[in-house]
Amino acid sequence: MMDDKLNTWIRELRRYNGKLHLMGPSMLRGIEDELEIMLPLLMRIEEPVLADLGSGSGLSAIPYKILHPDSHICLIERSVKKCTFLQHVIESLNLTGIEILSHDPIHEDIGQFDAVLARSFSPLSTLVDVCLKILKPGGRLYYLFTESTPELAQPFELAQIISQKSAMHTLNLAIFNRLA
Repeated sequence: MMDDKLNTWIRELRRYNGKLHLMGPSMLRGIEDELEIMLPLLMRIEEPVLADLGSGSGLSAIPYKILHPDSHICLIERSVKKCTFLQHVIESLNLTGIEILSHDPIHEDIGQFDAVLARSFSPLSTLVDVCLKILKPGGRLYYLFTESTPELAQPFELAQIISQKSAMHTLNLAIFNRLA
């Protein structure tokens, strides 16, 4: 059974997606199924402070925050329109311990974090560049993906991959450590 807050978030996604292009139509049609396989993966992440890179619609950070209400989440999104949507969702769900950074971390200094979450970031080379800027040495990158395992160059080391299958596809969580 889906949490009331998740249902509210899904309702708001559907309400605003046509105007803001928060996610593709096929992803939105299957959002409940996507959450069904994503939630067990998000439960495996135990970070008190987590930066979500390219937050967009709030998938994966909003479900993570709902699962881990005591965590502090920093949503990093360069689109002002998507940040406005995220602020609306945060207020609608009465979430606390969550902030939005409306910045492009490639071109702006936003600080460093112990843990970063990203989902299907493209291109992968940009993910490496951004994580070199915002992920502290010794920090962890949690990367959700559906295709082949991403290969990140040094100083990133793959620690673990956890997979969750559905009838439609497999969602994977790769955990990378940033070496010093």
